Amino acid sequence: RVNSAVFSPDGSQIASASQDSTVRVYDAATGAERHTLTGHTGPVYSAVFNPNGSQIASASGDHTVRIYDAETGTELHTLTGHIEWVYSAVFSPDGSQIASARGWDNTVRVYDAATGAERHTLTGHTDWVGSVDFSPDGSQIASASQDSTVRVYDAATGAERHTLTGHTGPVYSAVFSPNGSQVVSASGDNTVRVYDVATGAERHTLTGHTHWVYSAVFSPDGSQVVSASRDSTVRIYDAETGAELHTLTGHTGDVNSAVFSPDGSQIASAGDKTVRVYDAATGAERHTLTGHTDWVNSVDFSPDGSQIASASRDGTILLWDIAPETPEPTRLTADVNADGTVDIRDLVAVAAAFGETAETPADVNADGTVDIRDLVAVAAAFGETVSSAPTLAHCDALTPGTVRHWLAAAEHLRLTDAVSQRGIRFLEQLLLSLTPKETALLANYPNPFNPETWIPYQLAAPADVNLRIYDINGQLVRHLELGAQAAGVYAVRSRAAYWDGRNAQGERVASGVYFYTLRAGDFTATRKMLIRK
Repeated sequence: RVNSAVFSPDGSQIASASQDSTVRVYDAATGAERHTLTGHTGPVYSAVFNPNGSQIASASGDHTVRIYDAETGTELHTLTGHIEWVYSAVFSPDGSQIASARGWDNTVRVYDAATGAERHTLTGHTDWVGSVDFSPDGSQIASASQDSTVRVYDAATGAERHTLTGHTGPVYSAVFSPNGSQVVSASGDNTVRVYDVATGAERHTLTGHTHWVYSAVFSPDGSQVVSASRDSTVRIYDAETGAELHTLTGHTGDVNSAVFSPDGSQIASAGDKTVRVYDAATGAERHTLTGHTDWVNSVDFSPDGSQIASASRDGTILLWDIAPETPEPTRLTADVNADGTVDIRDLVAVAAAFGETAETPADVNADGTVDIRDLVAVAAAFGETVSSAPTLAHCDALTPGTVRHWLAAAEHLRLTDAVSQRGIRFLEQLLLSLTPKETALLANYPNPFNPETWIPYQLAAPADVNLRIYDINGQLVRHLELGAQAAGVYAVRSRAAYWDGRNAQGERVASGVYFYTLRAGDFTATRKMLIRK
């Protein structure tokens, strides 16, 4: 029986934890076994890589956590202290610490990853501790217990900060949000709960499941929560409002785990004898992956989202290729430039052709003349398809004055039909969007990318702007000084921040997850991006 399987941070290896007391490391490209990591004398329940992929930590029923060198397979340290089975072990984001959970001693233990010395014993729980997680900045630890609570500790001192209550059954997992401001927990009381980390207050109780909920995690951008339950369903919730968005069906038995793909577009779940892959936006099932002959215990996406590894009670790990779905190009009448989406570029193409009478795609309503009616028709079609980049990132010349002129022309024509009114409302909203009310950091595009990307932002007031790019270990990769900028939207490629995928020494960086932080005056914000090669 294989209890878990995870990819290394660069996606080149897979580590698996088994009932046979071993951890095995495989080459993800060939499937060949690289190492059998021995030393445990009881079942191994989990194995994880440290953030740079150089070490593996494993948690075992023999009451220990062991650290191995991932390159050689050599055991580096045996971490002791627990008096019963250890079910989970995680590295801190910088790889300097390891936290382990679940023993009859009801504790979480924190060790120094370099020396193996125990730093803290985190107490307070009155029953088994089932899972443990570090906050993204490594400053806090959250633990979930059979005593129906989640506890949050200071990772540096070991002091308890909050006891998160509300559950009426055992809590099986507790995980931080990507920005560390929230914790989501899954419980045997059939609910998922979301808490504010700063105050310890409960924000939402997510309901709908009719049986135990085994796991719950945030999407990579923190906007959604996905949960896996014994009721054979996976559910997606809006993290901000707590509203249920989708119920994902298809499994015929317990669903043991569910995870988002690195870009948040897909969800993979493990249950019965199958792995199922769903579209995160619509809830539609994309794939049913069959081949296991017993329950599937865990599932993990590769860092680039192209593969899935699943671990089963049948003693095997299966590796699946998940080919991205490429929809057929859609040609809409309002898609003037025929690029598959109706966006600002189509508006500009119509405006540039004003007055033309020859046959042209800009004559959207086919009345023989390109005029304001065609432009309003394009505006009305916005939202029928979604561009991969922010809509304002397609036009360098668009200004509030231009949009005001279009609105005045439309008002002069007194267009009253429903389609025209929808287009006019869009232009009014567009005018508002060109004058930001608040400073914001927007999603980079394209994302994932290779080798370059643009990072848009908007300023509500003039400010000195700079951008810093960090790797997954928090190391500074590149600092972009953008200088003094006026208020406005910086979304087009000629105005947005540009990163060529190189570090400060001019070297191309490796594939993986990176973070970018914008500082504009007193404003600071951070988002995530993915390089895929």
